[in-house]
Amino acid sequence: MKIDDVVFELEANYVDEEHIAQIVSFVKQNGFKAEVIDDMLVQLGYDAIFDDLDQYGFDVTEKIQHKKTLKD
Repeated sequence: MKIDDVVFELEANYVDEEHIAQIVSFVKQNGFKAEVIDDMLVQLGYDAIFDDLDQYGFDVTEKIQHKKTLKD
């Protein structure tokens, strides 16, 4: 997930600008870790935002066969 996507999600969930800056600096230093960021948000008094990414399949890659094959 890109930093712009993280910022968008945080702004869409009404996270304070100061807290967004803290989370963005964490992501720049450590990379995007959904569980850790959700823990930070809960400690700051917000609901977890990134806990349902796997539920909707954002982290799943679906392979599509693009070559035609002969079948019986």
